[in-house]
Amino acid sequence: MMTMRVEAEPAYRTAAANPYNALLADALVEHGARVRDLSYLRLALGRADIVHLHWPDLTFLSGHRMSIVRARLFFFRNALRLARLRGTRLVWTVHNLESHESRATPVLRERLHRMLVAELDGLLALSASSLELARQRYPELDALPGFVTPHGHYRAAYDWSLDRGRARELLGVPAEGPLVVTVGQIRPYKNIPALLDAFSDVAVSGARLVVAGRPSSAELAEDLRAAADGDPRVVLDLAFQSDERMAWWLRAADLVVLPYRAVLNSGSAILALSADRPVLVPDLGSLTELGEQLGAAWVRTFHGELSSAELSDAIRWATEAGRPVTVDLDPLEWDTVAHQTLEAYSAVREHPRIPVSRRNVPPERQSATGSPIVPIADATLVASPHTSP
Repeated sequence: MMTMRVEAEPAYRTAAANPYNALLADALVEHGARVRDLSYLRLALGRADIVHLHWPDLTFLSGHRMSIVRARLFFFRNALRLARLRGTRLVWTVHNLESHESRATPVLRERLHRMLVAELDGLLALSASSLELARQRYPELDALPGFVTPHGHYRAAYDWSLDRGRARELLGVPAEGPLVVTVGQIRPYKNIPALLDAFSDVAVSGARLVVAGRPSSAELAEDLRAAADGDPRVVLDLAFQSDERMAWWLRAADLVVLPYRAVLNSGSAILALSADRPVLVPDLGSLTELGEQLGAAWVRTFHGELSSAELSDAIRWATEAGRPVTVDLDPLEWDTVAHQTLEAYSAVREHPRIPVSRRNVPPERQSATGSPIVPIADATLVASPHTSP
């Protein structure tokens, strides 16, 4: 069997910020693939079977110098066109329906959108619902083959050896009483002020809330302080959290709450579950399916805005006796994810390219341009009604 050569964006270069891509790349390598971070020069002059994009808006639209953004788009598209002469295919894992941060001008965002629509050969998603939502949002991609390739776990990527008591001792929080935690970089879409508001009326005896992470703006930090409003039960640790400190907070927690306003997939939920901590999340995107995969003992969902009553019930649920000590993460094993991803790569390479002119999207289903695109996942081909057999 030939070695699958993959130019991934990213593969290893973002490992310090989020080990997800490096874990995927390592798993693919274990299965015999050759995976490297995308190089435009190597793409133009070398050989690649697959170019795998994860967050196109971050890849192409980040930065403040629009000349650099334009150059990225120009060099990538032209390198890809040369690579296509040697059979290269382009796939995208749809992690988000919208960018979490506004980047570049509407003109450049539209240019990225047009490029992806024209050049993509296949979609990967982290759940079946994500794939369906992506196709609904971007019907120009209906004709492309789509695959579900789940988000693998983080169990081997962090040190989870501390028990609950020792983690609390190191962090300086009380040894007893329910501890609710939300951890990681704080951005508006994560809706943390709503969590603080809901917690203000929680009457569970001894309950405390920790918000640990660096806010994306000074204004958001002020909003969090105002929402906490001097509540002695709330700890605001509004600073960068190292991998070690994030692991401590998660191991100290009884419940991890992620009150997203809008979300398609959540690596933060999988991180908490990798620490063997139950999560409370909205019933959005892939999170409902995550509960079905890992069980009602570990994933609890809420609908709409998080209320104090729902949060109180979730704290009681998280601290009740009878929960297993560890989460069964077999559905998210990297060996399985790599196998499914390689099957998707092979299927995309075997599938004939479908030019945009032959996709026949009805005018009423055409999406507005100017937005980035979406994610999904699991190993089998999820046929679109417009996909050729």
